[in-house]
Amino acid sequence: MEQSAVTSLLLEAGSLMLIGMLFVFAFLGLLIIGVQLITKFCNAFEGDAVQPPTMSRLKAAQPGVDGNIVAAITAAVHTHRQANKK
Repeated sequence: MEQSAVTSLLLEAGSLMLIGMLFVFAFLGLLIIGVQLITKFCNAFEGDAVQPPTMSRLKAAQPGVDGNIVAAITAAVHTHRQANKK
């Protein structure tokens, strides 16, 4: 291979590398701007936060379940998870 062919191949590889790096940099910049805009939008239109269910809410939803049964099931699940921990 002659010298000019190697030089032209290196210039082409360098330009492709720079174009690729610029494209990735621009995409990541747009992604950051998009996430910030979504954050501002969500903060501007805050709704009621969904409360996770608590034991008192679960008991109110199912009045027929005895508290001792719930405690026994909870203890059994905890014991099972502790015995099968890896």
